[in-house]
Amino acid sequence: MLDWRQLYQNLVGASNRYKPLASRFEEFAKLVESQVAQPAFYIKGITTSLHLDQGYFTTTFAGHTIVFSFTSLLEGNGSLKGNVQCYLKKEFPEPLHVKICEFNFDDSGRADLKAPDKGIGIFIDDDDRGALHTALHFIHESLSI
Repeated sequence: MLDWRQLYQNLVGASNRYKPLASRFEEFAKLVESQVAQPAFYIKGITTSLHLDQGYFTTTFAGHTIVFSFTSLLEGNGSLKGNVQCYLKKEFPEPLHVKICEFNFDDSGRADLKAPDKGIGIFIDDDDRGALHTALHFIHESLSI
């Protein structure tokens, strides 16, 4: 059990680090939404629905609805990281969320995902395809479930 001082320091630090993480996730969601909504976007039929005040957004494609849900996790060293869990939303025979995957990101937006063509970390709030690549990857993964 942590002592009072340690609890105070850890919780104040977590409080200060949460807002930038939430902002990165919100930027990720907004970038995905704006990019797939472009009339010239090359993949037709992807829609998004933002529920950022509740910490998630959804994408729908080919009859599959994917929920991208944001939370934060405390690391062993006391720092906070962002966590996104991706679920396939099923309605029949009963409402169910099937976990596809999850990924973490730091306060700079760098995810623990690697771009296959470059072998470097993806930034989820990068409008130069980082956000879109991440979302499309999990939309593709959902088609196998």
